[in-house]
Amino acid sequence: MKKIFISSILLLALSLGSRAQDMYYAQTLSRNNYYGTARSMALGGAMTALGGDLGSIAVNPAGSAVAGYGQFTITPGLLFAGSNTSYSADGSDNYGSPFKTNRTKFNLPNIGLVMVFDAYDSSWLNWATVGIVANTTNSFLNYTTGRGTNSSTSFLGSLAAGARGMAFADMPRDLSAGFAANQFGEFGPAGSRNYVGSNERLDPTERYHYLPATIDQAAMYNTYGSKTDLAFNFGFNVQDCFYFGFNLGTPLLNYHRQDVFTESSGGNSGAFPVIFTYENQDRTIAYETTNYLNSSNTYSLNTSGAGINARFGFIALPTKNLRVGAAIQTPTLYTIKEEWVYSASSSYENSKFDGSARSSIGQASYNLRTPYVVDAGVAYTVPGLGLLSLDYELMDYSVMKYSDTEVYSYFDTANWARENIVNRTFCGVSHSLRAGIEAKPLPELSLRAGYSFVTNPEKYWTDASGARVTAETVQFRGDTSVIAQDLISSSYYKDVTHAFSLGAGYSSPGSFFADIAVRLTKYPVTYYSPYYYGAYDALDKDGRSLGVGAPVEKIEHNVIDLLLTFGWRF
Repeated sequence: MKKIFISSILLLALSLGSRAQDMYYAQTLSRNNYYGTARSMALGGAMTALGGDLGSIAVNPAGSAVAGYGQFTITPGLLFAGSNTSYSADGSDNYGSPFKTNRTKFNLPNIGLVMVFDAYDSSWLNWATVGIVANTTNSFLNYTTGRGTNSSTSFLGSLAAGARGMAFADMPRDLSAGFAANQFGEFGPAGSRNYVGSNERLDPTERYHYLPATIDQAAMYNTYGSKTDLAFNFGFNVQDCFYFGFNLGTPLLNYHRQDVFTESSGGNSGAFPVIFTYENQDRTIAYETTNYLNSSNTYSLNTSGAGINARFGFIALPTKNLRVGAAIQTPTLYTIKEEWVYSASSSYENSKFDGSARSSIGQASYNLRTPYVVDAGVAYTVPGLGLLSLDYELMDYSVMKYSDTEVYSYFDTANWARENIVNRTFCGVSHSLRAGIEAKPLPELSLRAGYSFVTNPEKYWTDASGARVTAETVQFRGDTSVIAQDLISSSYYKDVTHAFSLGAGYSSPGSFFADIAVRLTKYPVTYYSPYYYGAYDALDKDGRSLGVGAPVEKIEHNVIDLLLTFGWRF
């Protein structure tokens, strides 16, 4: 997915009380990337028509009724996230050499228990199942670092530009990121309601500010956390040829984001003089000049949420070997809670001017409705030899909706009108295809392989004048009036997420079984802009706003998952 994350101006807006929730954020919290057991992951998640595995319950609740025995499974895992980040100082295609970043994380993507109850008194029902299963449906692990030099713009300059037009006395002293920055000299006043960054100089006409020399810059964009569906499952076996079931789901999510941006004079501090003004003990005004060394600005966001949904599904056997299945999940209604904080620090040759500041903790709570999900699958099994399975999944992101947390306000979304209009206009459906194959060279041994891909649900439009209208430009400018104009046709972005998996399983003659799987997920290239500067109508090759002269990072992101499932039948 090619998109640019808004950072520095967003930080200033956040600190002044504006919301950060937008279409991209809703997509991030809504996406599914199924984990489950090692067997289900090794088969590419193509479990809709198969069942018999506690990982399959996340896709089709009827899967719990396929096996005629109870199960307990636990699946520890490791995530290896790697990113190659290339830095462009001016937002052009002239990227430098990529900088590699790797992170490893332990997780527990599956734990569950299902019990079977025979229906002795029923002429049509063989048995029923009851279970509670937790399956991870997405991981947010991604650490990136980009480095480069810049001779045109600076982060401190972007803060100064963002504060332009605001009187210093009017800046909120408890929340303002701008106050945290200028409190110790990251930017300062330059005329009436105008500001200049501490590593910049002001044009003699006082119309613009600029860098007097090249600076070193580094931008880190880190996310981690996960989304896990806790399902209370009920399944039913009808004469071993039809299975149906449903889940009452309580998804839990936690998402953490940290943006860190540093810049320094790079050993050339003499090119960056800064004049500090302060009051002596006798209340006379004194001026002192020192040189800028470096600065650091950090934004941290912690998000947690709990939701509720329901999923219904069936599996049917038209013949002994052919299986078909389908499932549908209602939209999830989340209650989201957030906390964020902004901090800044700077250093100068005269250390008495060094300083650091931290904003108050910002808080927000709101509801988010995520897409509904439809799954369909077909599988062909040969008992004792193997199987082939194929799934299709559709998610409709256009139904995403923000609302306030008060119960009465769920249907009254006036406070979120802009965000919800963007969701409906620029989001559509995402398609996913999953395939898996399993072979049994020995009765106790299974070998597996899988593949899946997921398409991007984001759309862009062409208006009556032939211009491209995107969510990026509409959201950044905060003006949805362009949507009221004649939007003629829409197209989807072509970004696709691919995943490849391999695995093996051992089934003992007794109750114990074990599975292992490894999966490589290759995400589309993304673009991250740590700050914007000046005008905002410059576009990239996909018609998205770049800003003028702002740095852009090109991020190539892959994740390797390693799962090991231990299970017992009873």
